[in-house]
Amino acid sequence: MKSFKKIFSLILSVMFIVLCFAGCSAAGEAEEISDKTMLIAYTQENAPFIYTDSESGELTGFDVELFEKIFNNIKNENENYKFIQVEEGYKIGEDAAYVDDEGNEYIAYVMIGGVQKNTGSFNQDYTVTQNVIDNRIITVTAADSKIATYADLQGATAGIVTEQAKTALDKNAAIKNGLKGLNEYADAKTALDALNNGTVDAVIIDEFSFNVLENKDNYKVLDSELDTISYVYALSKGDWYVDSINEAIHELQSPEYNDADEFTPIVEKYFHYDASNFEYNAVNK
Repeated sequence: MKSFKKIFSLILSVMFIVLCFAGCSAAGEAEEISDKTMLIAYTQENAPFIYTDSESGELTGFDVELFEKIFNNIKNENENYKFIQVEEGYKIGEDAAYVDDEGNEYIAYVMIGGVQKNTGSFNQDYTVTQNVIDNRIITVTAADSKIATYADLQGATAGIVTEQAKTALDKNAAIKNGLKGLNEYADAKTALDALNNGTVDAVIIDEFSFNVLENKDNYKVLDSELDTISYVYALSKGDWYVDSINEAIHELQSPEYNDADEFTPIVEKYFHYDASNFEYNAVNK
């Protein structure tokens, strides 16, 4: 009889453990959208933020992995989440992002995918998180170059890569007007080849493009930058939910909540350097 009680107790214990793990399992991406699904919108694939993996055929990227990590802290009453592509001009928190076979409409309240601050009326139209990722516009010279500051670019010939770099240089008219010449290049490698062979004296480039290069340590980056492009997550104007996202990223980043910083390794995985300048404020501004 005692043996039976011991076996029965053991079975109950095992069942209790199984039920606990089943109840505590992390919510993942939804297979089917319901009114308990958080819709996370993006307008187009934009690597490394969100893109289709060439091998698996599934969405991946920085934003995808980050939301997988923080969902349990931001889900509120939602049971799962789904990344959903929407048309350009989609109004967060207003327009239907998905309509099921029965005509039920579902709205997305968060926009991801390399959303830039400080463009047009964006900051006035939406509530945004703290800056999650920053892309600086930098100037690169040869390691042994005599050019040490932006003032030294006076009379120099520069190469320039990407539209972001062109826009940043236009904002710095004194530097642009002081150049002897300006050559445009289609990619970072071609521009740096021109720097190596002496065709140009410096290269103006965005940090995303520069830091994926394997030989970037062979060059000197001038102090300061011409501009900084900040990427955020956008919500409808006045949405309090932004604070939950900020706090969730902070908890992922802070060793106070985890054994270690789990945020920075994700940043470095997709951007090849610490591209984040995320600074948590308890109250979103």
